[in-house]
Amino acid sequence: MKDKIMAGLLSLGLLAGAACAQEGNKQDVTVSALGSFQQGTNGNGINQTATNSAGVLFSYRYFFTDHQGVELNYGFSRYNQDFASLNTTAPAFAPFGVTANTNEATASYVYRFGARHRLRPFISAGTGALMFVPNSFASGSTSATPDFVYGAGADIALSHKVTLRLGYRGHVFEAPDFGVAALNTGSVTHMAEPFGGLSFHF
Repeated sequence: MKDKIMAGLLSLGLLAGAACAQEGNKQDVTVSALGSFQQGTNGNGINQTATNSAGVLFSYRYFFTDHQGVELNYGFSRYNQDFASLNTTAPAFAPFGVTANTNEATASYVYRFGARHRLRPFISAGTGALMFVPNSFASGSTSATPDFVYGAGADIALSHKVTLRLGYRGHVFEAPDFGVAALNTGSVTHMAEPFGGLSFHF
């Protein structure tokens, strides 16, 4: 009896493995390098710009069909948010910059093309949050803002389990003010993020 049970379990395991192999790779994790390029904004008598920066992006995808899936992302970069008064006759403050760590946490819907081909283009759109954490700004606090994110790119298969992922992501969000009313532009800004990395499929 024990032998029959073991044989049955082994058979089920082999069938499950065969089913997974037929379904293909439904999940992947990706590590990417990215560039952050934030658009400058004006509002409430303040000009706000940001320095360009490099960062890192970690992604997880799960596909529930050959073409449709979901993606979770965490991104990190560090750059200056620079503020200057537009009132040239009596400036409210001298121009200065706030160095901040930027953390992204987003979830997106992903649609991919050519799921079983070497080249697999994709598009995505989703939402989440951006958090700007000042490094050395005693008067400020962490700015957290909702984030609409969209993207497009392609996976290029290097092997059955590894692909090169190249793409572009755009973020639309409220410009950070670090909790200081005098730095609030009241403006929505855009950040462009080209990226490239390696994906591992399983």
